[in-house]
Amino acid sequence: MKNQGLLGLASLLAVACGATEAVPEPVSTPEPTQPAPVAAPTPAPVVPELDHGALSETYPAFAPEMGQIMNHGGSVLKNPVVVTVTWPGDDKADQLEALGDAIGAGQYWKDVTSEYGVGAGSSGAEHHLRLTETAPASMSDKQLDAFVAQSLSRAEAPWPATSGNPVYILYLAKATTLMLSGKSACSQGIGGYHSSTKVNGSSVAYAIVPRCGNSFERITVAASHELAEAATDPYPNSRPAYVGFKEEHLAWDIFQQFQSENGDACEFYRDSNLEASENDVGFTLQRQWSNASGKAGHDPCVPAFKNTTYFNVTPLGLEDIDVDLSSIGGSETTTKGYKVKVGETRQIPLGFYSDRPLTPWTIKAITGGITGGRSSGGVDLELDVTSGQNGQKAYLSVTVNTAGTTGSELVTVVSTRAGVSHYMPFLIGRP
Repeated sequence: MKNQGLLGLASLLAVACGATEAVPEPVSTPEPTQPAPVAAPTPAPVVPELDHGALSETYPAFAPEMGQIMNHGGSVLKNPVVVTVTWPGDDKADQLEALGDAIGAGQYWKDVTSEYGVGAGSSGAEHHLRLTETAPASMSDKQLDAFVAQSLSRAEAPWPATSGNPVYILYLAKATTLMLSGKSACSQGIGGYHSSTKVNGSSVAYAIVPRCGNSFERITVAASHELAEAATDPYPNSRPAYVGFKEEHLAWDIFQQFQSENGDACEFYRDSNLEASENDVGFTLQRQWSNASGKAGHDPCVPAFKNTTYFNVTPLGLEDIDVDLSSIGGSETTTKGYKVKVGETRQIPLGFYSDRPLTPWTIKAITGGITGGRSSGGVDLELDVTSGQNGQKAYLSVTVNTAGTTGSELVTVVSTRAGVSHYMPFLIGRP
């Protein structure tokens, strides 16, 4: 009934206005409401999957960034003559003379010196010198230098082999303390050193070996170390030859605490010594650094042990970085490493390599050198994998917290298997 009343009211209004026919007003139909547009979600950034390599039958799978000792232009002793000098009452004099006679004649000497231009060494009874003067209670390096120079230059009874390529090795008496920088060399962990002195205008090489403790093997190890260094870098103060790593391998110098002759470069390792039964000289000797062996992916310390496989990792894709060594007595230099800004993180690729097939070994990353603890700027290190084999890769995330005094940080990756460790240092530097 309500609908009929509304329709009648509409007709009446239409007639009163004089219209002949009522035309209803169009009723607009509202457009359907459209939902507000929703923004498409931002896709997550695509992170490329890291290439972790694959097992390889090429040995080594990666070219190692192994340090190379450089020649600074000095000469070497091409055919050294070993002169063994002992003091009265030395109960090891016979053995020390036998060491001097044998060391330069065989394969050991060839392994540790030949690639640096040193040939076979010689000695013999005519190059054995047993002093008659009483051994002093102590001798400093300056006193020893003067003693050698005076003994070689005197007109009567000069020491033998003053011509050719002599290297004089003085074994101090048990009663004599070697003093270096005002302290006992033995208390500083120094088992010997080599140097040169002037005799009639010519430089003459010599080595000094103190008696540190009661171990005869410690003496022969030090002697082999110093004799090889005296042959490859005979005049270190006036005309240095093979000492220090090449500029691109500054990380190795820092790792070695800048003790970088061929003997120094291997002395810190636990497996640095060769027992008497493992060499052709017949005494316990030290293994020494070989540029060629390390570059080829083998053990850089030679002679290599028989039936052993060398393993390590190497940084991949090194780039030029600047390092400021003025705070430690050096200068600003360009070397190889990785550029990482303070506050940034970068992933450093590392390639596992060995010189023969080998089961996996483990790795860890530390700041500093072989003993750690040399962190100057502060970095955080994290490996994405901690073991691998020849051909595989790991990635080390390096976060730089502070720049440090040198603008760089030494990082060392330690590879370990069956209780044996090998090391690979590299630098993080400023862009």
